[in-house]
Amino acid sequence: MRKNNTRIIQIAGFRGLLTALFIGICLAAGFVIFPAKVAVYIWNYISANFIAIPTINLFQGILLWAIVVMVYNIANNNRLIISFARPKQLSDEEMRSLMERIKIQAQARQLNTMILKSDEFKTLAQKQEAEQTGEAEVSKKTDNKNL
Repeated sequence: MRKNNTRIIQIAGFRGLLTALFIGICLAAGFVIFPAKVAVYIWNYISANFIAIPTINLFQGILLWAIVVMVYNIANNNRLIISFARPKQLSDEEMRSLMERIKIQAQARQLNTMILKSDEFKTLAQKQEAEQTGEAEVSKKTDNKNL
């Protein structure tokens, strides 16, 4: 399923590759490393001055930043990845229409297989007829040579 407003980015040559690499590094630095460094400084400042908790390094800051972003997305997004809801029950009318559709699809499948088998039978009969006519022509030619 392709969206109508998709855009294709073409990277041509070594210069395009370097540009794409530069953009990727800038995005990583701006959206991952910088906020992680800020989280590290805030965490370490709180651990040194207020609460007796261990300090963290940059890798742990990246993990902390990832946790903050995930919690924010889960809290502010209406569409959750994990859902704890019961599935809705179908009404009697919806169940009847669903069962009718299933029956129609099963009948269509049966008809399709019957049509395919009849087509296969026709092609097999045509092949056998062609072989028989070919054999008859060969026998006529051999009979004519023997005369």
